Amino acid sequence: MTPRRTALLCAALLFATFLVSNLTWLDRDLGIRDGDEEGHVGAAELFLQDLSEAQVGRAMHRVLVADMGDYPSLYPAVVGTWWWGMGGGVPGRLPVRLIHLLAPLVAAGAVYSLARSAGRGPALVAAGTVLHLPMVAGVGRHFMPEGLLVATVALAIAAAQRHRDHPAPASAALFGLALALAFLTKQTAVLFLAPLLLLCRPHRSLFWALPTAALALPWTLSNLGEQLPYLAGSAGLGTERGLAAHLFFYPRSLWAPALGPIWLGLVAGAAAAAWRTRHRRLVLLGIAWLGGSVLLLTLVPRKYDRMLAPALPGAALILAAGVASRPRLAWLSLLGAGWTTWLSWDTSLGAPSAANTALLTGCPQVWLRPPQEADPGFGPIVDALRAGEQQRVVVLQAPEIPCAIQTTFGWGAHLGPFLRRSGVDRDLAQDELPQAGDLVVDFGPAASGEAHPVPLLDTSYRIRTP
Repeated sequence: MTPRRTALLCAALLFATFLVSNLTWLDRDLGIRDGDEEGHVGAAELFLQDLSEAQVGRAMHRVLVADMGDYPSLYPAVVGTWWWGMGGGVPGRLPVRLIHLLAPLVAAGAVYSLARSAGRGPALVAAGTVLHLPMVAGVGRHFMPEGLLVATVALAIAAAQRHRDHPAPASAALFGLALALAFLTKQTAVLFLAPLLLLCRPHRSLFWALPTAALALPWTLSNLGEQLPYLAGSAGLGTERGLAAHLFFYPRSLWAPALGPIWLGLVAGAAAAAWRTRHRRLVLLGIAWLGGSVLLLTLVPRKYDRMLAPALPGAALILAAGVASRPRLAWLSLLGAGWTTWLSWDTSLGAPSAANTALLTGCPQVWLRPPQEADPGFGPIVDALRAGEQQRVVVLQAPEIPCAIQTTFGWGAHLGPFLRRSGVDRDLAQDELPQAGDLVVDFGPAASGEAHPVPLLDTSYRIRTP
């Protein structure tokens, strides 16, 4: 088999594995969302409401100006728009969750454009690799802005290269727009754009990037006052547990869970294979993207493994250079994809979140994990409310949710949003004295009535009225 056909076959297998694995995973995962996820879903719900009420102007104001929390609002706007197009309903529906496939595919397209100098086959292998980098694959399945940030940062770097190769007002305007989209996804985008220093040659047409980049200016001016105290309040966070732990947090995260030993070894081998070839510049670009981002992230006081995700496509550029120099490396990319796919269904070979727990507070966030196929047990309550006229739900003795399920809220706190999104919105109270007209959800051992199981927590509750 020729090197070109080898690369094309490997790329086809990478894309097919991505689609099959992710469609199956999203369909089977019934688990309760992490607390951070639930916040982003709530923001997306506001955009869903705007579009359902034909309030497009209000939605645009939320994206470009409004303060909706610590981050800009492009990500929930995208999710809310997709959600609206899928007919509403609960966010756990597969049609709604298909939005998670879009961002990694866009990032793969951007990486293909960046790696095209290595040849079509290696560029396609690099694009397929992006889909299987562990943290990209993991966080991309959840309602988190880092998934979209992987795509918008990659688009910005690809747009910078296009302008470098074809300097013109149109390519400059496209570059400026990509910068604005990356910043409006999450302001930490600036930490991942170090490769732009290698790509942006001074040219008079670059002036045309300013009008489109200014799209991010209204949000920045409106929210800068809120952002500065937040940053000042987090200064030094993590250093109290040791400067070494603070400095090595992200380098350790590259080992696990961001890339892992297989992908790191493959990338190192690719860099060595391509270093003395004409593809060296692509290696340097990948190192600047990956390594430069790690260095800049180290300066950020708050430490989260997921923040590394937008830096990881740089590893795919290095791999493209290696495949162009040593075509057989394309087969090894399937080994890395197999490792990521395995961890998506079985973590017995090693938990990818084991590193860096010393700097974490609360429940560790595990993004690359098997689907939670156990039902959280909300369905019978929805059915009871639809059949009755109760105006309030009282939850008694609701269990806490263990860290293994990855959440920051108890079971009862997740019930309210589920009821609202199911069309049976009710007032919700926990451990209060029930009154006439309430629907009581009782986890107490002495409760009477039919038991409704909660497989996710291996317990049950009973529904009654006072």
